[in-house]
Amino acid sequence: MKRLLIGLGVAIAMTFAGNAWAQVPPDVPPGHWAYDAIEELMRDGIIKGYPDGTFKGKAPLTRYEFAIAIRDALAAIRQQIDEVRAQIPKGQPTQPSQPTTPTQPQPGITAEERAKLQGIPADTAQRLQKLEEAMARINRLATEFQDEMASLGVDVESVKRDLANLRKRVEAIEEEMKRFRLSGDVTFVVRGTNSIDNRTAIDLNGYPTAAGGLLGNIDVLHELGLNISSKLGDTASADVSLVVGNWLPYLGSASQFVARPAATNTDIVLWKAAVNAPISVFGTEVNLTIGRFENRINPLTLWRPDVDVYTTIDRYDNGYYSMDGVKAAVGIGSVQIGLFAARNTNVNTNNGTNFMSLNGGIGASANIAAAHPAHAAVAGIGAFDNSAGATVEVNLGEKVSLSGEVITAKRATTNVAPFGNVNRLNVYGGHLKANLIDRLTITADYAQSDLLLQESNVNNKDNWALLVGVGYTFSENLSLSAGYREVRPYFAAPGYWGRIGYWHNPTDIKGADVALAWKLGAFAIDAKGGIYKGSNRPASFVGKDDEITHIAAGVLWNASEKLNLNVSYEGVLWNLKTSAAGAKPTENYVTLGVDYKVSDNALLKLLYQVVDFNAKGVNAWRVNPGDDKARAGVAVAQFSVKF
Repeated sequence: MKRLLIGLGVAIAMTFAGNAWAQVPPDVPPGHWAYDAIEELMRDGIIKGYPDGTFKGKAPLTRYEFAIAIRDALAAIRQQIDEVRAQIPKGQPTQPSQPTTPTQPQPGITAEERAKLQGIPADTAQRLQKLEEAMARINRLATEFQDEMASLGVDVESVKRDLANLRKRVEAIEEEMKRFRLSGDVTFVVRGTNSIDNRTAIDLNGYPTAAGGLLGNIDVLHELGLNISSKLGDTASADVSLVVGNWLPYLGSASQFVARPAATNTDIVLWKAAVNAPISVFGTEVNLTIGRFENRINPLTLWRPDVDVYTTIDRYDNGYYSMDGVKAAVGIGSVQIGLFAARNTNVNTNNGTNFMSLNGGIGASANIAAAHPAHAAVAGIGAFDNSAGATVEVNLGEKVSLSGEVITAKRATTNVAPFGNVNRLNVYGGHLKANLIDRLTITADYAQSDLLLQESNVNNKDNWALLVGVGYTFSENLSLSAGYREVRPYFAAPGYWGRIGYWHNPTDIKGADVALAWKLGAFAIDAKGGIYKGSNRPASFVGKDDEITHIAAGVLWNASEKLNLNVSYEGVLWNLKTSAAGAKPTENYVTLGVDYKVSDNALLKLLYQVVDFNAKGVNAWRVNPGDDKARAGVAVAQFSVKF
């Protein structure tokens, strides 16, 4: 019987908020196998000690004593029900309202009622679910002890009816609240750089660090994001996202690397404002989105670059472009078809900055011997005015999927060396994903970008990219993958396929890479590496014998439920056999980080990175004139709250 009582406490104790602290009797020693359960039971008032202050854990438990424990558990549940009920506005319907006639719309709710609805805690439904689960456990026990419970005057059925009625009221209110949802996030970023040995360097974003001490080079940034979702009827909905702050002005753009960031004035931008509605086309439902919508397809064809690798902000990291136009999606059996058409040059902030331009570029450096590859597109096409595209995906059963897309983008005529005038870019992509064997995944991605002047092809050679990979998941704690990549020098799609050090979207490389993810208890290890060479097409880019070794490894320690500590290393080792007579410049980045979970919706991130370069006599790799070495520190603090 004693074990039954302990089981009862373990089943329900986590359901209730803690009451006044009740001390565990002294005859229950810390470390006893039942100590935690007894502590929770006494804290929640389910059991009590004897008048002399002892627990008498080895004394037999009578059915009457057990019935009293069940009664007290029921009382605790009823108290929780009353607390949840008190948070629900009075006068709300007990079931969803229905129109009185087929043509009469469901009445809306007043501003006062809406304010009350917004005041209801978001976890109300989850709390009710826990109460119902606890009620089910106790009810099974109460059935066995119904005679004893009746003698104590406990009405179990009454408690069950209260729960059912409360659930109906909450469901009705949730249905109303779906008509208008407000969510968002607030982010504060403090970042700075410092010289080491009176030198400067270049950070992973590709920007030179400032000279001097850390306190003299600090920027304080902030951003508020507001998301509004509203149902416009039974099927239509609207989504709006507003962003206010000086973080975006600091970056200069959310989609391309521009001048070195600098703190400036607060700005406001309409990140998204779209209406979504299904329409019927020849009897087939088409999901239509009109307005400023978010769009991405594949990293090789249409994917927004991550312009700041040091922070974690969803809207900047998710790869979606904001566009003004229309998007449609339709499913026909196992085939999914998507279409979009958009204008890209009017996606401006309040101060007039085009924060989400769609860009194409040619190569990362005109000559690797003359300039270290970075993020800037040399002979770049620049920003496009308009774009359109079509996608199709076919699922061949549950294990194989094929997809492809065509994208075209147009702009005013511009000169792109060495091809001459260009005003259009066509991108074609094809993708395969297969899980033919359990835990084994095979992927293949191919894309090609053609330059055109009107309808005439200006360049369609050395303008493609290929990524092939195979991954195996040994368990939920261990996975391994390997792949091959080749990106030709004139590949110019508006995508984002990664970086090597501060070289973003690397081109004119080919080689193999591997990656490992391994979780060992409280530790998580992530490691990846690749060895690449140049294609020597054309010879002015990376030489065919030039070698690049890229290494990245990190260890995360989950020190507690709220605290993560991490250390990582990234290195880029160059062997310029063709370009610089065998010189071997190096790039090293060592990062220490702390992540602290302040609450379920608030996170504090701290990091400090040491950047250490050695040009090894190659002038193009020197950050500081006449000095092979470049060293600096990068410090970033980020505090984010979601609501």
